[in-house]
Amino acid sequence: MRTALALLLVAALGLGLFFFGQQLLTELKAGISELQPGPEPESKPLVLPPDQNPISAAGDESDPAPDSKRSLILAWNQQALEALERGEIPRAIELLQRCVLEDPGDRVLARNLALAQVRQAGLMIDSADGEQRREALAMVEHVLEALEGDEREAVAARIERWRARAEHEAAFLSSGNQRFELSYDGEQAGLRAAEMDLLRRLDRAYQEFGERIGSFPLEGKRLRVVLYSPEAFTRLTGLGHWAGGAFDGTIRVPIQTGGIDARLDGVLRHELSHAFVDRLGGGTTPAWLNEGLAQYLETRQLDSLRLKAVRAACSDSAWPELASLRGNFSALGNEDAIRRAYGIAFGFIAYLAQNYGEDLVLDLMRAGAKGVSAEAVFSQQIGFDLHVAWEDLRQEWQAQ
Repeated sequence: MRTALALLLVAALGLGLFFFGQQLLTELKAGISELQPGPEPESKPLVLPPDQNPISAAGDESDPAPDSKRSLILAWNQQALEALERGEIPRAIELLQRCVLEDPGDRVLARNLALAQVRQAGLMIDSADGEQRREALAMVEHVLEALEGDEREAVAARIERWRARAEHEAAFLSSGNQRFELSYDGEQAGLRAAEMDLLRRLDRAYQEFGERIGSFPLEGKRLRVVLYSPEAFTRLTGLGHWAGGAFDGTIRVPIQTGGIDARLDGVLRHELSHAFVDRLGGGTTPAWLNEGLAQYLETRQLDSLRLKAVRAACSDSAWPELASLRGNFSALGNEDAIRRAYGIAFGFIAYLAQNYGEDLVLDLMRAGAKGVSAEAVFSQQIGFDLHVAWEDLRQEWQAQ
């Protein structure tokens, strides 16, 4: 209902405003997850021609006439849209600020500017630069004033989570190298002793992934890695105990008091692989590919024992449609469904790599950056539909 009202308001004003709020609202409701799959496709902006019957109004001769002012706002808004499509969010914000200055009483303009600022803050909040994180929080200080209803609540929850993290991490120690910033609670003596070892592990995994994938996407920009107590991780990410880590632009990992444990290397590799997919996949990588590839890359060679265990656990379960595994696994509801989704995704990537080659899997990952789907790339290279391979895996697993 609120969306319909917003569209009617825009139509009445004759403004070609961009509407990416629904996508943002979906992402905010989902919260931070184990993975960050590519966003759902944004709804196309409503681009309407100028009102053919503008209302005339008397005013200072130095002010633009109402119709020319409106045309100016339309032009700035179109430029903002084009900037967003290029990923130039600061430029879009600048243009929308001009629109709001010209018409400060327009709530639709104010809403769109607020959502653009939240979107930019979301990019800045995960920066390894502490000053940028502080600027991000300052940027969203007043955005809630322009939002209403469910949208306001979702954005407020996201901002509160950002602030809670900033407060919790304020006293964290930080160290790093050219590619990574490592932050952790300095009271954990085991971590202080192990920080250089952790950075070396990350560097080794990064070098290995870069050589294997054929790209080194972190060059020139450090990736932040934050280590939490298990309790703080659950509270600050909203994820259940089933989550071994999270990537939301920052790698976030729970770690027991006392420092490194045996599982940490695999967790770091898993979350680092998400960073590769995030930067190389164009932001539209489906979850089955993102999570399956992350598990596949956790070990330097395929973990055949793990694959056998996963197959045994999933073989007699209800087999999901591939389309149902495109979105965030944490939205599947219960823990059994989530674990099954992870297992089948891992099995499918291993199946594709074994039968069609690892290079194909990497091409599927890069598909989004080229503006095409993984399904289209598979069909083009192999000659039949990806769902045929999905069905083949189901029959193979359920035949045992």
